[in-house]
Amino acid sequence: MQTGSFRDDWLFPFIIITVIYLISFGLTIYWLLPVQEMFAPEMAAFASLLFLPHGVRVLSAWLLGWKSIVLIAPVALFTHWLIFDAEGFSASGILGAMSGVICAATSFWLLAKAGLDFQISNSKPANWRDIMVAGCLASVINTLGIGWMLGLDTTTMTGYLLGDVSGLFACMFILMLTFKVLRTRYAQS
Repeated sequence: MQTGSFRDDWLFPFIIITVIYLISFGLTIYWLLPVQEMFAPEMAAFASLLFLPHGVRVLSAWLLGWKSIVLIAPVALFTHWLIFDAEGFSASGILGAMSGVICAATSFWLLAKAGLDFQISNSKPANWRDIMVAGCLASVINTLGIGWMLGLDTTTMTGYLLGDVSGLFACMFILMLTFKVLRTRYAQS
């Protein structure tokens, strides 16, 4: 059995995930949230209705399994600090943030235990519906975890759930369009 290098197995995925997570976070906080404030200011105060980083969490867990937790945790905690400053690093704040970090890998694991192994492999092609199912379950796990840790009300939890699911859907849609453009472009050459 051949093992990869630290660079290939950890460093490269860490850099890719961190950059994509930061871009999706920046788009969410600095572009989408201001637009949301115009239409739903009461919701924008506590939850983004299109949280793109959830798509990054789900795709990372799909591709890397449990390893995604270690790779996502630093950037997720960094962005948590950007939003909440030092106050977000109470025990409940950190546990709430970690709910988002572990939710996707946990959802794929639970589905595999139930006989629905959606992990990517050489023997089966990617199925976007499977990823969406796992991502929706991850949204529920994240929402319940954050709600429990921070004592959130139902309205706030609903905002988190909607933001995660719509963010995942948006990421998947962007990826499908990107792959379609790439297929078309390379088919012509």
